[in-house]
Amino acid sequence: MTSPAPIWRRCAAAFYDGLLLLGLWMVALVVDTIVRDLVGLDRNWAALRAYLFLVGLGFFGWSWTHGGQTLGMRSWRLRVQRSDGAPLRWLDAALRYAVMLLCWGVALTPALLQVPQLASRPHAATIRAAALIALAMGLLWTLLDARRRAPQDRLSGTELVWLPPARTG
Repeated sequence: MTSPAPIWRRCAAAFYDGLLLLGLWMVALVVDTIVRDLVGLDRNWAALRAYLFLVGLGFFGWSWTHGGQTLGMRSWRLRVQRSDGAPLRWLDAALRYAVMLLCWGVALTPALLQVPQLASRPHAATIRAAALIALAMGLLWTLLDARRRAPQDRLSGTELVWLPPARTG
């Protein structure tokens, strides 16, 4: 029997998976730099963003479509599934990943706007306030939902469940 994942477990798994994603992106940047230097290409920021998006989609998409768990989710006994209990398809995973990145971006915006170079920009305080309001609304949305679905779950038709401990003996 499964139950909706508690928010603190979701956050712990997200932190773990965020560190893994950061590591994958660093390796991807090294590969990009080496290939560009070998071929003699200038940096194309749009192509780099698309490449990093696809690297992350590969990690999350493969994990979610092959067992429903990333390493962070496995550590906290969480699994993502479609709302009907079926495994995710690649389209489900891609939509969930895109919305998840957007949510992470909103959640990290107030902290990033503490950096002096960004804090001094016009409208930084307004953007920080808007991000905090959006973050609070997303958390409230998750808390009030009977199945604890976050925005990325609702929009992709998925849910995150907490798995019971494995029986031994």
